[in-house]
Amino acid sequence: MRKTLIAMVALTALAGAACSSGDDTSGSTGDTGATGATSAGGCTADNATDLTGDDPFVVTIQDLAFTPDCFAAASASSITIENKDSVTHTFTIDGTQVDVSINGGETFNGESAGLDPGTYPFHCTIHSSMTGTVIVS
Repeated sequence: MRKTLIAMVALTALAGAACSSGDDTSGSTGDTGATGATSAGGCTADNATDLTGDDPFVVTIQDLAFTPDCFAAASASSITIENKDSVTHTFTIDGTQVDVSINGGETFNGESAGLDPGTYPFHCTIHSSMTGTVIVS
């Protein structure tokens, strides 16, 4: 029984580490779906990768993770999402029109979503542990 419990804890920890790519966020800032990162080590303007000058800005999916998983982008910028995995993923921001499915090995090029300034968590709806945060200016 003890060996089974230890094995289950180890598998759970490994599975979480293998699929995780971001920090959990909470705290609403309005009805646009934006939230503020409040967890320790969460995505903030101070630690976000600055993609505000890039148009389009690029997010890569590889090894079941978003890179970067914490970034700042301009509202008017277009987005490119490169899926380097062999499986389908999504880039989804709940409460917005952003919900893109990208097949394995393919690239998505999209126009600006025109999101209001704020902090938005994003995730893969297929692999729920794949998460990240974008700060829109």
